[in-house]
Amino acid sequence: MRSLIVGVIGLLVGALCTLILLNALRQGTAYPNGVMAVMSAQMKGLDQSLKQNRCTSADLTPRLQTLRFLGNDLEPAFLPTADDERFIGHASELRAALDAALAAPPADCAAARVVIDRVGSGCQACHRDFKG
Repeated sequence: MRSLIVGVIGLLVGALCTLILLNALRQGTAYPNGVMAVMSAQMKGLDQSLKQNRCTSADLTPRLQTLRFLGNDLEPAFLPTADDERFIGHASELRAALDAALAAPPADCAAARVVIDRVGSGCQACHRDFKG
């Protein structure tokens, strides 16, 4: 009887440990989540700047620079996906849009809206193909 109880407890502990391990593996690492969280915060900040009519180069350039720097981390952050040519294409297009925005910063809110929409469409293209 005692061995039956110990066996059942062993099976329950084993099942619980397996469940915890599978949950941890499913969540992945914090790196890709962090990259996306910071990029999302920067895009929201750009949208807020537009809503507040704060569209000078000084208002927008720091956020665009942060997005550009994070653009370099897209392939390393999403390693299995980084080998996919579509992913590489989307990441390159996003970096190109950010490079263009930084080379010629928007002068007013209308130009800033165009830049932000171009960057946002680069983000959405990748999310459409990969976020699922």
